[in-house]
Amino acid sequence: MGKILVIGSTGTVGSLLFSRLEERGEKIKGATRRPEEASKMHPKREYVAFDFEDETSFAPALKEVDRVFLIARPGDPHPERVAIPLIDEMKKKKISKVINLTAMGIESQNDLTLRQVETYLEASGIDFTHRRPNWFMQVLANGPLFQDIQRTGSIHLPAEESAISYVDVRDVAEVAATILSEGGHFGKAYTLTGARALDHFEIARLLSDAAGKEIRYVPISEEQAREGLEAAGLSLDRVERLIGFYRLIRKGFCSPVSAEVETVLARPPISFEQFSKDHAACWR
Repeated sequence: MGKILVIGSTGTVGSLLFSRLEERGEKIKGATRRPEEASKMHPKREYVAFDFEDETSFAPALKEVDRVFLIARPGDPHPERVAIPLIDEMKKKKISKVINLTAMGIESQNDLTLRQVETYLEASGIDFTHRRPNWFMQVLANGPLFQDIQRTGSIHLPAEESAISYVDVRDVAEVAATILSEGGHFGKAYTLTGARALDHFEIARLLSDAAGKEIRYVPISEEQAREGLEAAGLSLDRVERLIGFYRLIRKGFCSPVSAEVETVLARPPISFEQFSKDHAACWR
């Protein structure tokens, strides 16, 4: 067996996946724009220079690799622009298997560019597995939502009473590690969610229970959300994409529950209650 190239190896999913693959005894290369910095943090790991914007970095990164974990750059409105040349290079290098991370429901959104990445990979002839996760539980433990909780003691979202079947990123990484190391599952697509959908009133209650203090959910309008996102420094394009995502949430797009985490891992997904307990120190 060759090595596994983990794209986004210092990110939320990639860093966890690296650890899970190490536990399984796999040989791994971490793809990152700053391999020197990553190596200082983890001197025993192998990191390689990789930049979606630099196609000359693709071939060296793929050397001695036979499996790839593919993920689009966070916030990239046109991931197909850089992912398609990478898929072409993987085909030239005769990569045997690609695990692709996209998003829940993308199969019904043919106008979205992440779906274009999926279809191009499907037509490439490379064995593939799509993983389509719902929103990560961890968005409440870091980033803008976490900062909102820290600053105001509340979650402010334009989600009304709609529910989301949040998934723990630890399960997302474990599913990827299982598929990459054990084989099988190819030509399949797995929608990854938690075991149940929760509205944000329920989420606030569970976070409150874990933190030992009150955390509230405050529904806001689109315009209030837009103002807050712009004030946080997000680009106008990113702001409008996030607003669009919350329109889908209000329509129930993110509320379905899938059993496919359990299908792959042979255990139930991590519950929101467990996530809250594990991260309780964040909100205290």
